[in-house]
Amino acid sequence: MVHDALTSNQKIASVLLATQTLSDPRIREIENLARKNKVSIQKVDSEELAKMSDSRNPQGVIALMSIPETPTLEQILKEKRNAFILLLNHIDYEQNLGAILRSAWAAGVDAVVASPNGVHELTPVVTKVSMGGAAYVPLIGMSMFQAIKLLHEYAVPVVGVEVNMGESFTKTNLKGPVAFVMGGEAVGLSEPLQKECDIFVNIPMNKEVASLNVSVATALVLFEKNRQERASI
Repeated sequence: MVHDALTSNQKIASVLLATQTLSDPRIREIENLARKNKVSIQKVDSEELAKMSDSRNPQGVIALMSIPETPTLEQILKEKRNAFILLLNHIDYEQNLGAILRSAWAAGVDAVVASPNGVHELTPVVTKVSMGGAAYVPLIGMSMFQAIKLLHEYAVPVVGVEVNMGESFTKTNLKGPVAFVMGGEAVGLSEPLQKECDIFVNIPMNKEVASLNVSVATALVLFEKNRQERASI
């Protein structure tokens, strides 16, 4: 995460390094990147670093960075002509939300909207698992129905991802503005939510398997959109 932040445009105030890990090649590379970017470097004891870390497992390095104020969904839709939005309904596990934010960052998602009926905030676990994604992809806690209403007002197609509904995600045109709606770990999209979707796609799989982990399913769909966009260039 720290390495990714240093090689991006994220504003980092300072980097803290554990003195006991300074000989580690990975830590040396981070130190060199920090010096190159003129970022302040502080060297502290490993125990002190662990106390400062929310996760209690900083792996020898912590970056202090400023996360910009989260924009509203409407602000994003006003600014982005081809908005790429991800909606998450009832996420139970912080690890899954963190993994989804990591994939969303890599896929170029403009915002992740998470329903307040599940995990929807940046906790230490979510931030750590996101490996930097939490600093780059706005996470907006918002009702799915309010979000979808707004998306329709800005003419963004809403695509429900649900088992055995619609066509295969690889056979559906996902280019241009789009908002994917994903269900949670235990249940899929509720009937009221299904009624708000414009179309559905599914991920073909072995019939003996009920469903994929939500973070895995999300990554597959996001990168299929990326593949289609690249293929059309």
